[in-house]
Amino acid sequence: MNSTTAKDFLANLRDRIEIGADGKFRLPGILTQKELDALDFFIAEQKARVEPQTVVTAPSPDAPAAFKGIANRALEAKIPAPVTESELAPEPEPDITLDLSSLELPETSADHRVCLDFGTAMSKATFVHDDDDIEDIRVLKLGIPGDQEEIDENMLVSSVFIDTEGLLWFGQKAVEQSVAVTEGEHARMDNIKRALSEGNLDEALDAKFNPTRQRLTYEDIVLAYLSFFTWTINNALQAEEVAVAPNVRRRFAMPCFPRANARLVEAKLKVLLGEAQMLADTFGHTIHQGLPLSHFLAALRQLRAEPRSYPFIEGSVTEPLGVAGSLLSWKSKHDSLTLVVDIGAGTSDFSLYRLHVADDPDGRIRASAGEVDATARGITEAGNHLDKILMAYILKRSGVNASHPLYINITHALERDIRHHKEELFTTGSVVVVLYTNDTVEISLADFMALDAVGAFELSLRTTLEAILNDADREWIEWIRINPARFLTIVLTGGGATLPMVKKLAEGTVTAHGITVRVAAAKSFPNWLQEDYPDLEEAYPRIAVSLGGARKNIIRPMSSPLTTTASGISGHTLARFPISGN
Repeated sequence: MNSTTAKDFLANLRDRIEIGADGKFRLPGILTQKELDALDFFIAEQKARVEPQTVVTAPSPDAPAAFKGIANRALEAKIPAPVTESELAPEPEPDITLDLSSLELPETSADHRVCLDFGTAMSKATFVHDDDDIEDIRVLKLGIPGDQEEIDENMLVSSVFIDTEGLLWFGQKAVEQSVAVTEGEHARMDNIKRALSEGNLDEALDAKFNPTRQRLTYEDIVLAYLSFFTWTINNALQAEEVAVAPNVRRRFAMPCFPRANARLVEAKLKVLLGEAQMLADTFGHTIHQGLPLSHFLAALRQLRAEPRSYPFIEGSVTEPLGVAGSLLSWKSKHDSLTLVVDIGAGTSDFSLYRLHVADDPDGRIRASAGEVDATARGITEAGNHLDKILMAYILKRSGVNASHPLYINITHALERDIRHHKEELFTTGSVVVVLYTNDTVEISLADFMALDAVGAFELSLRTTLEAILNDADREWIEWIRINPARFLTIVLTGGGATLPMVKKLAEGTVTAHGITVRVAAAKSFPNWLQEDYPDLEEAYPRIAVSLGGARKNIIRPMSSPLTTTASGISGHTLARFPISGN
């Protein structure tokens, strides 16, 4: 088989690839022997191209005598000739001076805290200062230093792009830089957070994201983004004119990983976020202008040349507990069974909690909160899943498939803008999509919601909710049923909280253990925030995690999950502030 024939068979093979209703690519039918031969030929040809070819030539008359002898023997034996000393020399290490000044600062006040919510699509951060009984809450305007106010003032795009010059770009600038790249050349990373859940931090970064010769791991890219995230936080704090040092205490939100995985990820993130502060200090003037990858890696090698600790990184709060912690004023009585449903871009997380706040006989607040045993879980059907369904539907309506001569261009452009198309569709009820070819496709929300794949997404959410309640002890459902004033409170949060199929979870009734009970949506904006921070109402669903995680009183998971309604309600009493789970 020659090169031309192989290309023809591979082109036919590419034409047969189809995109399904779920947005995934499929190859129908059976591969022919000639198609398989074409693949083998192409692999062998590419391998031959990338393997270095040794050319043995006669030594220069000016070469040292010892080198001449080796080279001449190589010519005679037809073995590779030795390389010169200059050819062996590595590229010079960039001259980087680490800024470790944050490690030399005195410990900051426990009354100042920041909580970071490293999101799949967008990242958020909230600062809280406690002044006696008053909470000074400031959702940090990360979009301003991130040059993306037109997208969102508070949230930061979670993207990284490495260009062919070896420059790192972050956030919205990563998106802008990647747009200029020829389709299929290399890709932008938009789901960096996934590396934390997939356990592949130590693996080499996929070549489609890395056009350089530098060896990178997924951990390197996570750290690079966290450094940028930290830099925007530092700048946003300065803009707020709050008197805090760079080593201000901080917490970070985490998804609902299994307990063993959660401990490993938490330990890793505590180190990475500490390192991120050092790198943000070091590259403060260049990190948002195209950071040379070689400089970043050189600084990282210096930073890790000796062990360091970062005491200002306090620890984690799970995303559902962060949301639950944002609901309570901690000053009024409360007792409920609450299911937190966090619909993010990459996962949808469910957790069931008993939230209990009451006065004790001495008039002091007694608070308790605990996760109901066997009720925390996450599913992969989330915002990104709907993106794929919508993309497949647009392609189907436009008549574009893998045989289209501009298929790669069209799908590349759609992938880049699909999130915006989805938001417009659900906000206005319809969207007109302009394809790469300038053809237009109009999608109505009613037609999209009628799709089988969308129905399956809705069913998955509902099935998960019911499975969680059935896995909880029957006593919890009885506890709601026997009191006519009680109902199951559903807290909807995350970027997908307002989706129609998500809002349905908090309507009507639900049946578990053969018992039907009422459900009710928690107020979309808590009363205590409505009174003190009415301007946060629009942003609340997206910033609830970081807001709850930054408060002095946070809900921590108990060492033993609640098994019955009688367990764990005694709480912890403090003279002024309740701290649950400590």
